[in-house]
Parts: sequence; C-alpha cells; structure tokens
Amino acid sequence: MVTSESGSPRISFDEDDKRPYVKDNAQKPKYHVGDKVYLLNGGSREGPYVIASVTTGKYTLSLENGEAVRNGEEISIVYLEAA
Repeated sequence: MVTSESGSPRISFDEDDKRPYVKDNAQKPKYHVGDKVYLLNGGSREGPYVIASVTTGKYTLSLENGEAVRNGEEISIVYLEAA
C-alpha cells in the first residue's frame, strides 16, 4: 500500500500506464538550518533569528544560543525574510 501525508500518491505511471515510477514532489526549502532570518510581525522586523528546523513550508526559529523563539512554534515562510 502506498500512502502519502499530503494525500497525493508517490508512485505514478508512464504515459502507457505500464511502468511505475516515483514522482519527485519535493520542494527545496528557501532557508536551511543555520540560516539567519528576520521574523515579520505586523509591519515590523524581529531578529535576526536562526533557522532551527525545517518542515514543508514551515520553520522553527531560535536565538544564537539555541533558545527557541515563540516556544518552538512553526512559522510559515511568508513571515520570514533573509537577514
């Protein structure tokens, strides 16, 4: 059984529906662990902070000393700007 968290199949078939192949759905993250970013908050910029972890379209931030920002809340990329 093939499952995917996003609900779309990971296995696709070629044009004649005979040969299965794995479809690449991975999106490259804009920021990576260790990158410095600003957090955009109501027209102001907070930070810079460090990217602590990356999931699909979401990031957790930390201070330079490793302390979590916003209690480790996942933050959407739309609220981040490169430092």
